[in-house]
Amino acid sequence: MMVVTIREAILRGTLIFYFAVGNIIVAFVAFAIKASPDGSAVLVFGNSIPAKSLMGMSAADFLLIQLQRSSTSAIMFLGIFAVAGLIPSMLEKGTAELYLSKPLSRTSLFLSRSFGATIAIALNILYFALVIWALFGIKLGVWHSGFLLSCLMVAVAFVFYFSVVAFTSLLTRSQGFAIMLGFLFWFLSSALETRVLGLYKLWDNVIYHRTLDTLYYVTPQISGMLENATRLIGKNPFDRMLGPQATADFTIMPFIYSFLSASAIYALAARYFSKQDY
Repeated sequence: MMVVTIREAILRGTLIFYFAVGNIIVAFVAFAIKASPDGSAVLVFGNSIPAKSLMGMSAADFLLIQLQRSSTSAIMFLGIFAVAGLIPSMLEKGTAELYLSKPLSRTSLFLSRSFGATIAIALNILYFALVIWALFGIKLGVWHSGFLLSCLMVAVAFVFYFSVVAFTSLLTRSQGFAIMLGFLFWFLSSALETRVLGLYKLWDNVIYHRTLDTLYYVTPQISGMLENATRLIGKNPFDRMLGPQATADFTIMPFIYSFLSASAIYALAARYFSKQDY
C-alpha cells in the first residue's frame, strides 16, 4: 500500500513537480557557488565571502545554514501540497470500497497510506540533501555531515507534521481544507514556540498560560524541530536578535515530544477511520 501511494503521488504529477523544484534549487546552488582560486574565500555569483569573517563561522557553514533555513519552509509547504490529497482520494466513492476489500485492517490501511505519503517526501528531502552535500564537497572541499543529519531531521519533522494534515483530511475528506489547516497549524506552532515573549503578554492569566503550554506539548512542535535541525549545522549569528534561546545547543526534546503527540494523533485518526462506515 505504501508503494501504491507513492506511485499515485507520481501519477498525479504533484510529486514530480516537488522533485523538479528541488532540482531547480540544486542547479541554482551549483551555478552560484565556487571556491576562489587560492581557496581563501567562497565566491557566490562572483562575490567573495571570506572564509572566516562571519563571527567566527566559516563561509560554507553560513551558506549551508541559510540554504537549509530558506528551503525548509518551501520543503514543508510544497510537501503538503504534494501529498495532502492522498488521504481524501482514498475515501472517494468506489475507491474506498476497493481499498477496504484488501486483506488489510483499517488501521494498517490508513497508516500505510499516511506513511507512503511521508516517505515520498522524505526521499525527496534526502535526495536534495545528498546532492547539495556533494556540491559543497566537490566545489568547496567541505563535506559537512551536520547538513546531512539536519536534513534527515527535517524529514522526520515532516512525518510528525503530516499527522495533523492526515487527521484533518480524514475528518473533512477535503484536500483544500487539510492544506489550509496545515498552514494554520504551522503558524500556530511558531506562535506557541515563542509564547513566553508573545502570546503570554496578551493576557496575564495563569490558566491562559497553562493552556498555551498544554497546546505546545500535545501537538507536534514544528518550529522547535526545525530550529534544532538547523543547529546541527551550526549556530546562526543572525539569530541572536531572536533572544538567548535562539543560539542554544541542539536538543532532541522537541522531536521526542513531537513523536509522542504525532503518534497519538495517528492512533486517534486510525481509530476514527476504523469506526466509520464507507
